[in-house]
Amino acid sequence: MNTNTIRLNYGKSQLAFELDPRLKVKMFVPKEIQRIDLGAELASAISHPVNSLPLADLARGRRDATICIPDRTRPRIARDLLPGIVETLVTSGIDASKITVLIANGSHSEHTRDDIIELVGQTLYGRVAIAENMSQRESDFLLIGKTTRGTPVYINRLVTEADLVVLVSSVTTHYFAGWCGGRKMILPGVAGLETIRANHRLTLTNGDLNEHCASGCLEANPVHEDMVEAASMLGNLFSVNVVLDGRGRPAAITAGDLQQSHLAAVSIAQELLRVEVPERCDLAIASPGGYPFDINFIQTHKSIDHVAKCIRDEGVTIVIAECSRGLGSETFLQWFEIGDRRAISAKLLESYELNGHTALALMKKLEHFRIVLVSSLPKPIVEKMGMVPASSIDEALQVAVELLGEAETTYVFPFAWGILPVG
Repeated sequence: MNTNTIRLNYGKSQLAFELDPRLKVKMFVPKEIQRIDLGAELASAISHPVNSLPLADLARGRRDATICIPDRTRPRIARDLLPGIVETLVTSGIDASKITVLIANGSHSEHTRDDIIELVGQTLYGRVAIAENMSQRESDFLLIGKTTRGTPVYINRLVTEADLVVLVSSVTTHYFAGWCGGRKMILPGVAGLETIRANHRLTLTNGDLNEHCASGCLEANPVHEDMVEAASMLGNLFSVNVVLDGRGRPAAITAGDLQQSHLAAVSIAQELLRVEVPERCDLAIASPGGYPFDINFIQTHKSIDHVAKCIRDEGVTIVIAECSRGLGSETFLQWFEIGDRRAISAKLLESYELNGHTALALMKKLEHFRIVLVSSLPKPIVEKMGMVPASSIDEALQVAVELLGEAETTYVFPFAWGILPVG
């Protein structure tokens, strides 16, 4: 019997498997793009920004600057842009000793030295000061206001007290903020824990997930609107937005005014990541796309969220995600000890905790379809979250047959992280 061999990224390696070509299989592969000259694109974007003076002009006369970059859960785009940004600031009169690179961890954990070097690059490491946003360290933050939705806005002092702040972010979909990048570099990126909790709690409406808090959705999205309002309280910002293609590669750069340049980037990303799904499938086989998109389960869930829009009720999704850094949250598993979805909703309304809404979102999906997870996570942990663990794709396929029978339609998503399903 003839077979088709398919290879999917798994962490920093690949896993191969075969599918019977007689099956009705559709592969959703990211659009091919022409490689861009990152240095030239950056120079053009910061020299001809959206609704802002050029970065070089903004930097003149400033005593210091803070450059905010994404953490290890995002593609490593900053290290290729930092040298050009730092050089622009130095040429404009800001001494390198007065420049700080702040890793916008949000509520994520601290980095190792090797992680930091990987993020900023060996050349820059040691030339400028490097700090991390540690959301629980209250002394690091200054209260600058409160949003109309009641979110107290605590922002890292390295941002509030800097003469100039440059935000470097990647723009792709986000499963409840709509889109990554831009204002997200402020909230949650460099915000305090109380601020992040209050903002993320807006994902809930009457104990259920707000339908507007969805991938690719900004209109009427309370989380997004709250982030924009919080970020607008700062007047010293210049944003650099890197649009990523479905494989996490730079496709375009916009820069300038925080909101306007981000919306310009989103417009490009929408066209690039949009995937037409004609009908829902019986079986989906999905990889987030490898490291760092499958670095932990919290990040992997973003890909599951995309695939959920493509699979029918009672269908099966096989997810291939290494999760080398575990679940991504020390408290995540506790949510599955509470009970069913209604119990989690009640608990979140009573006392909201970060990643509780991710547990709620996963449990809601599992009411509609089954998930078989191929990962490095211990089997009891996978089972506790309501999924079926498998040690290989072949085993996962066998489980799928047991759960589903023969699939009439099978979709394969090699880069589930980088798609925006519509249809």
